[in-house]
Amino acid sequence: MELNITSENSEETKQIAKFLINYLQDSYPHFTQQALVISLEGELGVGKTEFMKGIAQGLNLQQHIFSPTYLLMKSFPIPNSSYFQTLWHLDCYRLKSIQEIKLLGIEDILTTPENMVFIEWGDKIKQLLPSQVIRISFSYQKNNTRLIRFSL
Repeated sequence: MELNITSENSEETKQIAKFLINYLQDSYPHFTQQALVISLEGELGVGKTEFMKGIAQGLNLQQHIFSPTYLLMKSFPIPNSSYFQTLWHLDCYRLKSIQEIKLLGIEDILTTPENMVFIEWGDKIKQLLPSQVIRISFSYQKNNTRLIRFSL
C-alpha cells in the first residue's frame, strides 16, 4: 500500500508526523516479535529531521530533537504510552559500514517489540531491516513543497 501527501512547509510536515504517530500507537499490532521500524529516506534537507520533531511532539517528548548524525543513534523514553517504551532515532548518513551500526546493538534494538525505531537514511542499512518496515520517502517538489510517500 502506498500513500502520497504533499507538505507545504515544515509545520505541515510536523503535523503529518503527529498524525502518523497517533495512528501507529493506536493500531500497531503488539503481538509481533520486533520493534516498530520506520525508514526515513530522501535527500539532505528534504524534511526527515523535521518529521522526527513532529514525532517527538506527538509522543509528548520534552527533549530537543536533532539529527544524531555524529552519534548515529539516540534513545528517548516514551512517557504515557500503553505499549511502547523507547523511541530510537538513528541517522545512517555518515555510516561507513554495516558493521559500525551492528557494534552499537542495532539487531537487539530492532527485535525488541516495545521499541519504536525511526531511521534517517534507512535505505543505507536495508539488509538489516525487518521485512515489516514502513518506508517514508521525502522528495522536493516545485514551489519548495515536499512529497512524502508512505510505503507499507
